Amino acid sequence: MIKQLITDIAYDNISLSKALTRAKIVSSKIKNDSFKRWLTNELEGYQTDELNLIDYRKIRCSIFFRFSSSNVGIPVLILPTQNIYDLVCFHRVFEAISIIEYQLNKYNDKSKQATVEIELDTVRASALFNLVKESDRKYILYESHFIGAYQEVNVAFYQNIIELTKQKLLDTLLELNDEFPNLENEFAMTKENEEKVKNIITNHIYGDNNPTNIATGVNVEQTINTSTIKQGDEEKLKSYGVTQEEINELKSLIEQTSNDKPKLVGKAMKWLGSVTASVAGRGLYEHIPAITDFIHKLTT
Repeated sequence: MIKQLITDIAYDNISLSKALTRAKIVSSKIKNDSFKRWLTNELEGYQTDELNLIDYRKIRCSIFFRFSSSNVGIPVLILPTQNIYDLVCFHRVFEAISIIEYQLNKYNDKSKQATVEIELDTVRASALFNLVKESDRKYILYESHFIGAYQEVNVAFYQNIIELTKQKLLDTLLELNDEFPNLENEFAMTKENEEKVKNIITNHIYGDNNPTNIATGVNVEQTINTSTIKQGDEEKLKSYGVTQEEINELKSLIEQTSNDKPKLVGKAMKWLGSVTASVAGRGLYEHIPAITDFIHKLTT
């Protein structure tokens, strides 16, 4: 049972939704609530609240506002330090795996498109605009022209959800098979086996996000040095329209604040504001989210 399922998953003989369905047979043997809950959520979809959503289903996106005075969506710059960043710049994927697989097949069959636009309903778009307006008062000037909003998500992020889910399932089944070679016929729910199963599920499904894996009482000093900006990073920034002088300025401020995270964040945000203004002045609006994302990763 489990060996054939492992083979079918590894060689893509079946869809992920079918693999998850067959894994419910394994779940019935090991009787682990966390594994059962994960399978159910992946197959039926997650409840539309943040508490149950697993981390890899929260994917980065860009937000665009529509105004009656423009025929195109205008990208919205949200700084990582603003308290609405997480809410605005991440799309939550609650749908069942079968729906994600269907959508991916549709995109691939159609045009190999790189991104998908997710139109927000009127209520959510208005609420989002009000949040952004409170954070950036300049949007008050455009309030009378606001007509809607949408999120732009790279299709690759949806594919990544499929791949991560597949790998988590496969790794879990592989270790269960190693630990219990005759799981189908001889598995006994002893205290020792229950603990083994719990550790396997925790490690492969939830990883560091499981509270039992988070160490407490340890002070970790976070430092950043100039090695953070590598040659590949420089080339990326240049492709976004950032000049060499601006890159050198960023490297210098990182070096100056290598042992002072709060000061780094403050200086990096000031740098970001200057650079995005420069980029926007040259009409390169589409690169602003990528530059913002780079600074967010650098300072967190």
